[in-house]
Amino acid sequence: MRRQPRDVRSWIVVGIGLGTLGLVLATLGLAWLFARFMGIAGPSALPPTAFPPPALQSDPAGELRDYQAAQRARLEGYAWADREAGRVRIPVARAMTLLATRGAAAFDPLDPPQMPDPRR
Repeated sequence: MRRQPRDVRSWIVVGIGLGTLGLVLATLGLAWLFARFMGIAGPSALPPTAFPPPALQSDPAGELRDYQAAQRARLEGYAWADREAGRVRIPVARAMTLLATRGAAAFDPLDPPQMPDPRR
């Protein structure tokens, strides 16, 4: 069995250091060439612009109340969903009542299935 050498081979350490330095320099050089040929400029010559002032709410509680009222009106009101197709939007409670009264037929398709053309 051989004994482990006492000294570190300095040429290996120096070679790894020089190889790492060469790799870093090559990477920086390629990045510089890429930036030069792609037309990527340095810092912008335009002066920085000021940020717009913050859009603060003048009445947060009132705006929330208005938003919730609009959402409630949409959920609890009637409106056309698709006037051409004759479909309306109805309140959730009314829709649940209609589904409950239809029983098992409540989940049948609204439109009949499209049959393929038999001539094909």
